[in-house]
Amino acid sequence: MWRWGIIFLVHGWPKLNPNSPMRGTAGFAGFLRQMGIPLPGFFAWVVALLETLGAVLLILGLGTRILALGFAVDMLVAILVAKRGFMKVPFMAQQATGWEFDFALLAGALALIFTGAGRIALDPLFGL
Repeated sequence: MWRWGIIFLVHGWPKLNPNSPMRGTAGFAGFLRQMGIPLPGFFAWVVALLETLGAVLLILGLGTRILALGFAVDMLVAILVAKRGFMKVPFMAQQATGWEFDFALLAGALALIFTGAGRIALDPLFGL
């Protein structure tokens, strides 16, 4: 579970950091606007916070199943809207990033929904 959290944290931080190549939430909102996502500013913040703060909570094993559901939705939208819809990228692209990585993250999130956090998580301490 902590490995998935680290992966999402690395991908979420540029969406929050205004000094990153993505230009933080403003730049990410512009990308969402180009794809036709409704309320791009709102959803830029939702995804950025999920992929940063949610990733930290996932690393700690706190709220694992709820966060995994959010990550699954995040990856499903990324695959259907961004990769397959807007960018028209095949599963394994030669010249660009395909959506196989997003699919693997979706599968991992679904696995966490069904299996939970594991032995060393904080979820059991809070009855989750």
